Amino acid sequence: MKVERKPSSKGDNYRDIPPLLTLFGLFLLLLLFTGEAFGVNVTSQTQVVRGTVGREALLSVSYSSSSSDRPVIKWQVKKDKVKPVTVVQSIGTEIIGNLRPEYRNRILVFENGSLLLHNLQLSDEGAYEVEISITDDTFTGEHYIKLTVDGIQTNFFQCQNLTSR
Repeated sequence: MKVERKPSSKGDNYRDIPPLLTLFGLFLLLLLFTGEAFGVNVTSQTQVVRGTVGREALLSVSYSSSSSDRPVIKWQVKKDKVKPVTVVQSIGTEIIGNLRPEYRNRILVFENGSLLLHNLQLSDEGAYEVEISITDDTFTGEHYIKLTVDGIQTNFFQCQNLTSR
């Protein structure tokens, strides 16, 4: 007696996969192995920057993208549990829009997305977030850096010597 075998209905045969789905899967694998990304990747060597009142602090980042277009760079700061405040927005290094009064003449945005704050104030302390986006890219890159600001320390003995003269 001969038993006839029926094809499996569980879809374990590669011929059961629609051709379009197969092409899509191959495309995803190609992206995975080539490292190409449809987005901006933002990186930084540091997560915390320590500054001193009156000095400057560099919030250093860099980004990579497959696009050659100029990036839109947006820095925001969040203090305590307050809603984030935009520090600066730029296209490349060109600042767009109006700066808040407390940041005028105190900031510089670099081509790599880094932010330089001059004349630090205690009120500059907070969690800074940079968002970098490029028109051609699907995803926006972001990174967080915490800035702490120390007050100026005076030497007690120097002050005492000046007042005792």
